[in-house]
Amino acid sequence: MGSGEVVSEKIHLRRITPQNQYFDNHCDLRDKDFEMHVAQTVQHSLEKKSFKISLLVSFSCEEIRFAEYLYDFIFEVENMLDFLVEVEHKKVFTKQIVGTLVGISYSTLRGLIYGKMSETNLNGFVLPVINPNDILKYKI
Repeated sequence: MGSGEVVSEKIHLRRITPQNQYFDNHCDLRDKDFEMHVAQTVQHSLEKKSFKISLLVSFSCEEIRFAEYLYDFIFEVENMLDFLVEVEHKKVFTKQIVGTLVGISYSTLRGLIYGKMSETNLNGFVLPVINPNDILKYKI
């Protein structure tokens, strides 16, 4: 256990499920800066060899939330047990596999949100590229 190598052919994105999609198209965003926040939760099933990555992206302007997108990404990882390590007498998954799955999820979400924004006054907005390990710092 714990010596797993990320092999792309052993990772399968099985399902993408929107849990919440909110956008206030009436918010006047011209000439204003807005903030973006990203958070995540990671769950797993050893039995199904699966991970559920939930990603929340929210946008606020002048302290007012004007958009929020929450999506679940379900992965099957064939060699999941190879990434299980013991830390302080607890079994946890390595940052390598969790970061990889969060990175795939966020990249996919970037495309989904780009499409959603095309129908709003933020047409053409692209989520920035973010280090997946930075996303791991923020829990939903």
